[in-house]
Amino acid sequence: MNREEQIAETYLKSRGFRDVIFEPDGNIPPDFSLNGTIAVEVRRLNQHFFAKDGTRGLEEARIPLFKLLKSSLSEFDSLYKGHSYWVSVRFHRPIGDSNSNKKAINKALINFLNRPYKGPCDIRVARNIFFHIFPSQAVEGRVFRFAGGTDRESGGWVLAEFAKNFDHCVKEKTQKIKTYENKYSSWWLVLVDQIAHGLEENEKDEVKAMVGANIAWNKVIVLDSLSGNNTFEI
Repeated sequence: MNREEQIAETYLKSRGFRDVIFEPDGNIPPDFSLNGTIAVEVRRLNQHFFAKDGTRGLEEARIPLFKLLKSSLSEFDSLYKGHSYWVSVRFHRPIGDSNSNKKAINKALINFLNRPYKGPCDIRVARNIFFHIFPSQAVEGRVFRFAGGTDRESGGWVLAEFAKNFDHCVKEKTQKIKTYENKYSSWWLVLVDQIAHGLEENEKDEVKAMVGANIAWNKVIVLDSLSGNNTFEI
């Protein structure tokens, strides 16, 4: 099970269901069955980048970029001469391929080290990738230290982002179960929220009004990814 499925399983068992079976029909929908009659699908409710060539979760670009940056920074450790620097990244999509980005990152860092003045500065690394580099307390053997980053597509008005991505996740899962709908008398969708991390009561009502119901599902349950608690259900 992935983390979202574990959260869903814990929640379903807390509701009193004893016959909670993971992947009852193998590696096809549903993710769980309850008492042999209710099918449950589980999905992370995350933010997406909606482009002409398809829709992708924001983490699909962010995580590889951060890994590449951390790896690239470590390659400069052998050049340590008593000074260390923080490197933060700001980016937006599309970010290009890893090979090109790696070359651009190395070039930007080398150019920084060759500068006579190494105070805080902003550097354009690639078309949509920018660094902010500033002095750090000296750390033996470390030239550059990763200071995190800003994803320009992330954020926005939380309720609007929640509703937009809720709609996308529901539609995606609805398409996925079409072939299997007749196998169970009832279908539930559990979404594990990675966007709002809990909503106020008035916000729940507002979100419900924005997303409405979906006839493909008998119930849609939103769980908080931090606590595993039920945020709301439709």
